[in-house]
Amino acid sequence: MTEQDPRTVDLEVTVPGTPEQVWDAIATGPGVSSWLHPTRVGEYAGGEFAFDMGSGFSDGGTVTAYDAPERFATEATWPAGEETTTLATEWLVSTRDEGTCVVGMVMSGFGTGDDWDGEIDALREGMGLALETLRVYLTHFAGRRSATVAEGARLGGSQPDAWQALLAAAGLADARVGDHVTLDATPGLAGTVTALSPGEHLSGVVLHLDAPAPGIADLATAGGHATVHLSLFDDAGTDAAALADREGPRWRTWLEEIR
Repeated sequence: MTEQDPRTVDLEVTVPGTPEQVWDAIATGPGVSSWLHPTRVGEYAGGEFAFDMGSGFSDGGTVTAYDAPERFATEATWPAGEETTTLATEWLVSTRDEGTCVVGMVMSGFGTGDDWDGEIDALREGMGLALETLRVYLTHFAGRRSATVAEGARLGGSQPDAWQALLAAAGLADARVGDHVTLDATPGLAGTVTALSPGEHLSGVVLHLDAPAPGIADLATAGGHATVHLSLFDDAGTDAAALADREGPRWRTWLEEIR
């Protein structure tokens, strides 16, 4: 086996769906927005892309390849400490067998200073959780559009302490992958744990939600900062957008009370 270049983030996940369904989820603005962050994508080489990670859309970067449904690539400036570089990200979709695809994601172009070591590890941990979120989305919600709750707060302290505080406040301290749980954070939020990943730089838990609406929850900590991200989908009798509007302030208050 070829050893992974330590100056890259090289990950893959097997997901259900056709290449076209996977492409919609990873290479279109509405698709990415339904499981990750609100995103804009110029759907052509030379187009612009940008994320909104809670403080408005960033300057983003440039689409460098848009070869549907197999290869999507971008470039963007990325800082770490006092050094800034051009970070290249490439997504590759290949058919594995009938009904499934392999999604590969490679980030490269990192700097060489000490500040980059932690940045690379944090991205590896964070994107590993993101790919699990993508898998849950394509398994249960492919092609559907979500309403989003995205809240964060500074907890302070070390990364392990912040992670344990978040788990304890949510009632997830003893949770395991596969458990069906009801979170203490807000009444009625329940689902199945699909990933539970304590990392050195970033830790997170992913839930496939069944209440108060179908969806995906991602609770994480990084550098003493805690975040909650919910992707909620319409169901019979449930307006996901109205629910997200109502739940956002409640999650913000809950995070602030952990500190």
